[in-house]
Amino acid sequence: MQKEVDEIVAKSLQKAYDHDRTGNVGKAYAYYTVVAELCPAKRSEIEEVFADVLCQWGIQLAYNDRFADVVLCYMRSLNMFPNNARMLNNFAACLLRNNDPIKAMTYLNRALQVNPNFMPAERNLQNALSMAVDRWHFPMLNDKQRNNAFEKAIRNKVAAGYDSVLDIGTGTGLLSLYAQNAGAKKIYACECSTAMIKIAEKVFETNDAKNIILLHKLSTDITIPTDISEKVKLVITETFDAGLFGEHVIPSLISAHANILDTNGVVIPMSATLYIAAVECEYIRYRSSVVFDKLKESCSLNFDNMSVLLDEEYYDTESLKNVKITYVTEPKILFTVNFNDLSDIQKFNIDGIKSVINVKCKCDATIDGLVTWFKLHLDEETTIDTSERTSCWQIAIFPTIPKQFHQSDALTITGEMLKGKLKCSYTLNNAILDDFSNQKFLYRLPKEVITFLNDFEYIKLLSEVSRSLSNKEINSILDTSPFPIYGLMLLKENKNSKILYYKTENTELCMFIKQIAEQNGLKDKLYIVSKYSHIKLSLDTILVHDFDIKGELKDRDQEHNYEFFRCLLKPNGILLPEQIFLMGQLVFSEDFPNMVYVKDENLQGFSPLLFHALNYKKNYDRCQNVQDVFYNRNLYRIAQHINEFKINQVFDLNSSLYLCEPLSDVHVIGEIKESEVAEHVVNFGKINATNDRPMPNALICWYKVRLISNHSYDTKRNGSFMNHTAILLEDELKNIILQGNEVYIKVQQAENVIRIKVK
Repeated sequence: MQKEVDEIVAKSLQKAYDHDRTGNVGKAYAYYTVVAELCPAKRSEIEEVFADVLCQWGIQLAYNDRFADVVLCYMRSLNMFPNNARMLNNFAACLLRNNDPIKAMTYLNRALQVNPNFMPAERNLQNALSMAVDRWHFPMLNDKQRNNAFEKAIRNKVAAGYDSVLDIGTGTGLLSLYAQNAGAKKIYACECSTAMIKIAEKVFETNDAKNIILLHKLSTDITIPTDISEKVKLVITETFDAGLFGEHVIPSLISAHANILDTNGVVIPMSATLYIAAVECEYIRYRSSVVFDKLKESCSLNFDNMSVLLDEEYYDTESLKNVKITYVTEPKILFTVNFNDLSDIQKFNIDGIKSVINVKCKCDATIDGLVTWFKLHLDEETTIDTSERTSCWQIAIFPTIPKQFHQSDALTITGEMLKGKLKCSYTLNNAILDDFSNQKFLYRLPKEVITFLNDFEYIKLLSEVSRSLSNKEINSILDTSPFPIYGLMLLKENKNSKILYYKTENTELCMFIKQIAEQNGLKDKLYIVSKYSHIKLSLDTILVHDFDIKGELKDRDQEHNYEFFRCLLKPNGILLPEQIFLMGQLVFSEDFPNMVYVKDENLQGFSPLLFHALNYKKNYDRCQNVQDVFYNRNLYRIAQHINEFKINQVFDLNSSLYLCEPLSDVHVIGEIKESEVAEHVVNFGKINATNDRPMPNALICWYKVRLISNHSYDTKRNGSFMNHTAILLEDELKNIILQGNEVYIKVQQAENVIRIKVK
């Protein structure tokens, strides 16, 4: 019997090798599995090649929407190789692509237990944490004014007899804890997010909130008496996005009024007022539309009769508190919605126009779009204004094609509901400004393309590079950037250039590129492919654009890495950029910590004793012990649980939007090299700590891109095509600086992943 098994193993192993060599990874995986299952002794021999084949087969299955088969293959394989960090990480990566971060975290933690220095798993764990808990939870929970306002309003209503509560979208459970501390007799909290439910369970247990009943479901699915015993007197919700309605607050409150809220019950917030204004703002302009007049100064291509707007159907969101904005019209109330009036709420549940207002321009200016913000009237006394500098809310932006207006020009602004979300636009003399008679072509394109085309410094460098190559024998080109402007310029300026390859699956972008190519007489030289592997001839030059708009290098697949592109290149071909350096500078910023972790002191509320004491003083102005009870606060222990999902790196930072103080020189902290494992230490020197100068709490990182010699580009600049990142190193830096030591930053690089720590 053993002889027959040995023969099967030997034949299967040979067939596995043969199929692997010819690229038939599905059959190779099947035969390797036979070998591993029948002969455990050979598992260590084939483990690495098995992991390679499994990874490739998993990618193919996922590409063909066979995710159930991906799971079966990985589960079967991990039964045989339970301690293979690569397999654990690759399976987790598949789970992340299928939007299952909680399950992915289990396998990533296993991978890091097996190999604590396996950096791809560490990187994917950061991604999983970000996916499991939306990052906006952290600045929201750190917003003291928001928290104090909700606590005050809840306490007022509970004290007035509204003592049975439903908290819709409870998140960490903070508002339910406010209700408990205010003396509510019955409290129900509902939440649909799996991660947030687990956090809320731990929070309630830690705070001994035994009387809060937690429901893992949407509020619209709650029934009486199955989920709650009877209708409640108070509904609390804070399910508002920058556009007010984007988190489905209207349908949830309609359902609550109809099924859950007592006839005499109330809702917190009581109402909301939405404000709107037309603005001039260069930041909005360069993130939302392509400024072709400026682009032409850096580029030889013809862009006549072209208009481009952001491909966002509703609105973009940004924190514009540090950005220069000119209000071209006075801010006006677009509408007010009363959350305690069912008939009023129902008006906003139907698509259509909800408000039309007429305004006049108060100055000569270019209008780049509309911005909206709102005030939440929690009760008769307490209001939150989302336009305030300290507010955790962003501003909703409705971009338009930039157009010059004059003082006293009359605009009509329209606010409407579309598929449950807010949409705003404006007209002049009944003409919709997006459809200009002199604009022949209008395209809606991704922000990545818009910011790339508006980075005039980088486009200028690409133009200079293309001109420097104009006399060289360059026949074939591949451009992997968001828009193939380098390749198109090279086609136009180099008479020898015959073909440009470009890959995109975006239909609108494809049409835009083809239109530009046609306008410049390059239509027959442009080839748009669905896969780089479809390119069969050797190329003379390739521009590899590995940069993600959020501030990091893109994850590379089998078709997108330098080794693959080198195989497409002729022996004497040109591969751009020549070098990429990672730059770093130590800074202090008050904003960064609030983006990353929660502090319990930002959540703490007044104790019942203090509340009554303050009311007593207010009414009679003779409370003797207010000073004594002022510090008797209720500390809600939430941070330890939400901070289990904190990450130490903040992405998508734009220097225009936050405040920070540089506290060191700029250093090169690493050169990005494909597939290289490297480790080195950078000395930032001593940082002087004084009462007038804060200590650094983060390392800002960005890239210096050397296209060719004497043509370099720094991504940390206003108007860059990509943002940058910050690594929070608060406690580590503090300890070293206070001891008077030099700051050493340890940089590790492996498989295009970089880890940065204080040494």
